[in-house]
Amino acid sequence: YKSENSKNKKTKFSVEQIINQAIQFHLQGNIKEATEYYKNLINQGFNDYRVFSNYGVILVDQGNTQDSEKFFRKAIELKPDYAVAHNNLGNLLRDLDNLKEAEIFLRKAIAINPALEKAHYILGKSLKALGKYKEAEISYRKAIAINQNYSEAYCDLSLLKIEIENDNLL
Repeated sequence: YKSENSKNKKTKFSVEQIINQAIQFHLQGNIKEATEYYKNLINQGFNDYRVFSNYGVILVDQGNTQDSEKFFRKAIELKPDYAVAHNNLGNLLRDLDNLKEAEIFLRKAIAINPALEKAHYILGKSLKALGKYKEAEISYRKAIAINQNYSEAYCDLSLLKIEIENDNLL
């Protein structure tokens, strides 16, 4: 005999296994399989924030920014405290030159997870583009403080300092 409750647990466990397999394919670089798994999970109505966020990453890599934005927003709707989705959406919005909204999502990612060095770095890039040089410098420095081997942050900080120096000379 099986109760309805034990059936649900088995189904939920099976879905979790499928999600984990999709994530493993993604981590291994098997994008074709990961995409099929993510699409099937979404089409079957499973609302898992990881699926939406990860599928959004794949869509960004494929140049489908419109759909990727929708998937990142859905991931955030499903799990508002998921810093990675806020970071991914902020990064996408920065790439789309929607800098003010990017700043909002990146700051939210940092508020959720202050150790997310990529969010500090991307926020620095966004702030620089907005002309907020001092705030950008602070963000780059925070990214470097978290990860002392963050070469992109060092490079962009150096370029920012040169730009600030040149502006002061004019």
